[in-house]
Amino acid sequence: MKKILLIALIAITFGACTEKIDIDLDSTYQRLAVEGYVTNEEGSNWVRLIRSTDYYSGDEPEGVSGAAVSLSDGSETFELTEAPGKPGYYLPEDGFTGTPGRTYKLDISLQEEIGGFKDFSASCTMHPVAPIDSIRVQYNDDWEIYEVQIFALEPATIDFYRFDVVRNGDLLTDTINKVWISDDRYFNGNYTLGAMVGILDPENPRENPEIGDTITLKMGNITKDYYNFILQLQDQTFQYRNPLFSGPPANVLTNIENAHGFFAAYTVTNSSTVYKGD
Repeated sequence: MKKILLIALIAITFGACTEKIDIDLDSTYQRLAVEGYVTNEEGSNWVRLIRSTDYYSGDEPEGVSGAAVSLSDGSETFELTEAPGKPGYYLPEDGFTGTPGRTYKLDISLQEEIGGFKDFSASCTMHPVAPIDSIRVQYNDDWEIYEVQIFALEPATIDFYRFDVVRNGDLLTDTINKVWISDDRYFNGNYTLGAMVGILDPENPRENPEIGDTITLKMGNITKDYYNFILQLQDQTFQYRNPLFSGPPANVLTNIENAHGFFAAYTVTNSSTVYKGD
């Protein structure tokens, strides 16, 4: 009887908290949002510029065209050009790749001010990354998922990592909430004997591995600031964010003054395996 009364009390309490409240969020001035990458992989280097929109706006963010965008590594400067048919996307010349150990600086100059500014800059150091010995795809009966496991010797330095999973050439971690990140606090300087760094959902046809599939793991050694940026962005955009116990929404950190977003430079290493079944 006491248990029934307790359940009823909880239901009444939470039921009383479901009153609809309309919050009127005023419009504010636009900001420039930047997403930029320099890696050692050809074709993975680009900068995207868009205008911010109101919180409840259903409009697609507008790309910023006509900007002068360049990258420099202290000795050379590389001009980026806007991709045809893709407003706001700026690409370096074919064949461009970043060099581990160098610090890259991004400079942006707009034709018209956004948020009161026309010029923006950011910099990021491209740390080297240790190689991966091998990877394994193994089914987890308890969680009913496929684990992507890594085997590698982790250096005895403080490092932060980004992990991306590719199946037969299809990048599965194509949104920020699917990207896996990790620091090395639990395996610093040790051998990662099958640590899980990604998952494949068998209920998702795009992810469910079949015999003969090639699964590739991409590991990038990222900066601490970029690690924290992804962590905060995932927290703010996670669709199952708890409204009762999560912190209030807040601006995610950035390394670009007077703008939002992040400019990241990092070295990537790859390892692949052919799935042979369990």
